[in-house]
Amino acid sequence: MIALAAVLLVLLQYRLTDQTSPDARVAVAVATIGIGALLSIALFTRSLNETASGGGRVVFYDDYAGGFAASRWISLLLLGAALVEIIRGWLRARLTPATDSAWPLLASMLLFYVGTLTIQGLLSEHTGFSFKELYVPIILTAVYYQPVRNLRLILGAAKLAILALTVGSLLGIALRPDFVMHRPGAGVIPGVDWRLFGLTSHANTLGPVALLGFLLELYSPFRRGPMRALNFSAALAVFVLAQSRTAWVAALIIGAAVAVPMTIMPSGPGIAHARSFRRSVWTLIGCIALLIVVTCATVALGGTEYLQRKTDLGTLNGRFQIWDITLQAWRENVLFGYGPEVWGAERRLRFNMFHVGQAHNQFVQTLGEAGLVGLAFVGLYLTVLLHAACKCFAGSRGLILALLLLLLARCVTEAPLRSEGLLSWSTFLHVLLLTVACHYLRQPAGVVSCRATQRSVVARGARVRVPKTSLFSINANRAPT
Repeated sequence: MIALAAVLLVLLQYRLTDQTSPDARVAVAVATIGIGALLSIALFTRSLNETASGGGRVVFYDDYAGGFAASRWISLLLLGAALVEIIRGWLRARLTPATDSAWPLLASMLLFYVGTLTIQGLLSEHTGFSFKELYVPIILTAVYYQPVRNLRLILGAAKLAILALTVGSLLGIALRPDFVMHRPGAGVIPGVDWRLFGLTSHANTLGPVALLGFLLELYSPFRRGPMRALNFSAALAVFVLAQSRTAWVAALIIGAAVAVPMTIMPSGPGIAHARSFRRSVWTLIGCIALLIVVTCATVALGGTEYLQRKTDLGTLNGRFQIWDITLQAWRENVLFGYGPEVWGAERRLRFNMFHVGQAHNQFVQTLGEAGLVGLAFVGLYLTVLLHAACKCFAGSRGLILALLLLLLARCVTEAPLRSEGLLSWSTFLHVLLLTVACHYLRQPAGVVSCRATQRSVVARGARVRVPKTSLFSINANRAPT
């Protein structure tokens, strides 16, 4: 039955692929991943996770996805469509003599995923292989082969998926508080003894997704004011109530590295670049100095003791212990790591950590799974992404860098790059990042950003006003309604 469905899917994809634009195909894929991730949590009972924490059961990703019966069919749909798009894209690339300027992203991404899987299957201390580990790189490769033109259509689909998550999580406070609120929770807001998990598996997932929704609204705002207000307010409320320190720190870093340079960036020709660079440097130095002053004041007023009591900052919520166990396993094979089961069922039972499914740090996780060679692969991939973000900073209005910084912030406390399944918010963010990076890398040289064109255009001597948008708004053909 599954094979028949796959064949029918391939035929349908070939039938429809010429009738839909690459933008629409990517937008549908992004929305499907987001809504699938939402429903995978919304349609299962939290008692499963509580039982796992109590030591009664070891939980895998399949247990979460099993709450949504159609998740496997959605994954099959995405994979079938992705394989078709990869074949079509590869054939199209062979007929194009010009070199794709985004090819380093594809090469480094495949080196990371395929290289890591090869190490795990052949060279690790305890080898193993799962075909599910190929799902995410297949989707990312298909996304790479899509010649996206209308980026705002894709960002609009992503915003709608995030809006469904944030609004649904807030409604859950009134309708199902036992499902969406974790009480008691070690938060930092005085008087609030709970954290909002919402329709995600954890607050550290919900917080960064809310921040992502906030960022996308800045870069690609809805046309209608009520929708913009709803998106901003829902994302902000969830961002605060989730009390995710990862998301809060990511917001500060993005503000310093993206918002400040964008604010002082010259928008017209004839402005000295050296002067602009000095202003940027001094502004960043001022922000760092302000951060140091705030930190010193917090220590002087005894704020660190309060934070220590509320958040267990000294141990990063127990992650140091998890990192130590993972690194001990890595030392069994320094070059190629312990293997894919570094946090498998056997080791969870051995260390009595039934709720731990990963090392809660991308780099420690990669060391445990694939050793120093795997770490070099992930480092190369992130370096290529960083180069793309810096190269296209002005053209993308800092959007690539903002998405990359959000991903890197998650890498400190989670392992978002591992292939944990298609229907996850980590895959959602990764697909968005790769889509945006490829889009701007393929833009012709000399294309100006929209900030200069937003102010006014001159047509036959008449000054035509363009609707005012955000400082970060990207250039686009049309905005989502």
